[in-house]
Amino acid sequence: MSWQAVARKDFQDSIRSRTVLALSAVFVALFTVPAYFLAQEVGGLFAAETGQQLTSDAFISVLSSVIAFFVPIIAIALAYASVAGERDSGTMKLLLSLPHSRRDVLVGKILGRSAVIVLPVLIGFAAAIVVFLLTPVSLSLGNYVAFALLSALLGVVFVCLAVGISAAAKTRRQAMFGNVGIYVLFTLFWGSFAEGVVNLLNEYTDIGFETLVDVQLATLLLNPTESFQSLAAILWTNDPLGARLAVFGGGIAGQVYGQALDPLSWYFSNPMVAIAFLAWLVVPPVLGYLVFREADL
Repeated sequence: MSWQAVARKDFQDSIRSRTVLALSAVFVALFTVPAYFLAQEVGGLFAAETGQQLTSDAFISVLSSVIAFFVPIIAIALAYASVAGERDSGTMKLLLSLPHSRRDVLVGKILGRSAVIVLPVLIGFAAAIVVFLLTPVSLSLGNYVAFALLSALLGVVFVCLAVGISAAAKTRRQAMFGNVGIYVLFTLFWGSFAEGVVNLLNEYTDIGFETLVDVQLATLLLNPTESFQSLAAILWTNDPLGARLAVFGGGIAGQVYGQALDPLSWYFSNPMVAIAFLAWLVVPPVLGYLVFREADL
């Protein structure tokens, strides 16, 4: 298939440029250093105080916020110029002169760049397993593998988002500003945005407190980094309500919100949060393709 050829070329180009090798080294360091510190420094204290062995769940609970910050940056850096960059350089016309449709190009770019982020992430997690096997930390293999796959999927989500923006942008610069802007919004200002929505509703409507909490949580979970962290929290809390409250940051506010959300409504269940998270795999590429399909190159 034509999209397979585009994806293969994209991935092979990354191999030749040593991008995959460099990213693998980054993720190995990013995962193994905290794993070693946790095992050597925290594991001994935990065992001495509780008489129990520390598990890898403690590692992934700490790592989730690190993953939510760094993986999107790397995915965006890999994919923001995937389409717009080739339009700027003129190679897109050459690519489309071959038996590739615009849809083939978009799908191939997504798959190729996704492979470039997924492989190094999984290599990093595999390296951290070696640390746990050599230190007194109990490996909860099922949770660990699930978290590794979820982390890799977060990378794919942001590749899809970046490629969608790149496809809709006319220039490389537009694609860069669009992707940087959405990343800054998601990581720095989304919580304030959700609070602003609630404040407006509180001021101009008679909506009750419990409904306002529902609106705030739903708005927060529309952010893929927040839905990722909420889904990840299930692995070490085994409690859907506790996992949803993780996006509020805990503390007194978390307790108050917990009372308002208990019992947890069906639309905040794990499957529904997963659907909201997975929607980012589809919506940005489709919207980007609709613009790219009509674009005059």
